[in-house]
Amino acid sequence: MHPDLPKLLDVQLKDRRLAELDVRAQAIAAEHATLDALLERARGEVASTERTLTDISRRRDEAEQKLETQRTMHERRKLKLEQERNPRVAAQLLADVELGRNILAQEENEWLRMADDVAARTAAAKASKDRLTAAEGEQAGARKALHDQSAVLAGEVAAAQAERDASSAHLDKTLRLRYDRLRKSRKNEILVPAEKGTCTGCYTAIPRSRIGALVADGILVDGCEMCGAIIYMAEVVA
Repeated sequence: MHPDLPKLLDVQLKDRRLAELDVRAQAIAAEHATLDALLERARGEVASTERTLTDISRRRDEAEQKLETQRTMHERRKLKLEQERNPRVAAQLLADVELGRNILAQEENEWLRMADDVAARTAAAKASKDRLTAAEGEQAGARKALHDQSAVLAGEVAAAQAERDASSAHLDKTLRLRYDRLRKSRKNEILVPAEKGTCTGCYTAIPRSRIGALVADGILVDGCEMCGAIIYMAEVVA
């Protein structure tokens, strides 16, 4: 049996543990992302309602300034009408006063509509902020739990990585480098057992010319010709 085969299998076992921990880390990250997305949506709603409120408030203020200008002009026309003694001019001034009164009424109605809109938008902005605050409060417990899980997981990962590094340090350097290269390029396990002269990684038959080396050493380090996996005889390490 190849002297490094048990060590190599042990390293693969450690990598399997690290992979399991990575899956847990991804699950925690996904939960974090879900919580973040919910808050981001709520923050977006707050920003949108505040932008709308700012815009309608500006338009209301502009309408108020326009209304005040119309009122001033209307009062001046009324005063001028009261002072005018020429009947023909007074008639024209009276028509201007009536037109100004109609315009003023329209401007007042528009201002009142905008004032009501501002009140409604103010309430909507407050409601969106309240929802954001409530969401942050509701998530506090879940976020703490995720934080605690991440802290525990980080400790497990550090310990598992240390164990893996210690195991790999005992491997032949050339074998370790080959294993690590395969680990970066393969999604499946690097060491796979042979079964009835077949690589169980891709179920390709092992050439007869290589069966002898496999039986003699219990391992084919140069790997499967089809999938590249390192092949070993399970029975030699049973």
